[in-house]
Amino acid sequence: MTVEKDKVYTFKLTNADEIVGKVVDITEDAYVIAQPLSAVPTEKGIQLIYTVFTGDPKENATINKTAVAMICTTRLKPVRKPSIIMG
Repeated sequence: MTVEKDKVYTFKLTNADEIVGKVVDITEDAYVIAQPLSAVPTEKGIQLIYTVFTGDPKENATINKTAVAMICTTRLKPVRKPSIIMG
């Protein structure tokens, strides 16, 4: 799969975390993701929460390519109200 800038992907990391985000840049060693969210299973189904609790959620995050086990297109549709995504 070719990862393209400005598209939303799901990244399954080698530690089993699942991160959803829009790729804003690709370097030789990393993917730069805008506003990454983590997919978490709950009683009500999959919920998306902030990946980093203490960081600025509006800053881009970098995922090292060596930490990625799998990449696929995201099947979740965007929600207009962040409160729905965040709980």
